[in-house]
Amino acid sequence: MGNETVNLLSQGKTVLFAFEEAIGFMYGTAVLDKDGISAGAKMAELACYLQDIGITLSDKLADIYKTYGHHISKNSYYFCYNQEVIKQLFDRLRTFSGTANTYPTSILNGKYRITSVRDLTTGYDSNQHDKKAILPTSKSSQMITFTFNNGLVVTLRTSGTEPKIKYYTELCAAPEE
Repeated sequence: MGNETVNLLSQGKTVLFAFEEAIGFMYGTAVLDKDGISAGAKMAELACYLQDIGITLSDKLADIYKTYGHHISKNSYYFCYNQEVIKQLFDRLRTFSGTANTYPTSILNGKYRITSVRDLTTGYDSNQHDKKAILPTSKSSQMITFTFNNGLVVTLRTSGTEPKIKYYTELCAAPEE
């Protein structure tokens, strides 16, 4: 986050907030990294401001839910010390029907249909006209994202520093749901 912020600042852009899923928040540019102390200070500042106008943090969160809907995420990992097993797993996902770029099309016997696949290892993105990913790709790590017809997004990836297969899931419900 810090390196990208430096790049954006050099382009004359303003960075207000950055985050990563592993409890990493960066507010402003005083600390160019995820920093719990500065994030906690900003949360305290928000709580004080809301108290001054007669709103609690819980009230504000309920207001955000009404505007943007509920977002649920579950992220975790599995240890896998065998690199060949990891390779086989990701290769199987990429050749699900026996040829390249034939990923699974549903889960749970068709209950949830996969509407798009983005593979940042191979550069494949089913949402793009030319099927080429527009996000940066890297052949040195595994990363595949599946989007489902119910709005669920699941990303599977390997860790760059540990013997883990990580998964990230997010489901966003519309405000009325």
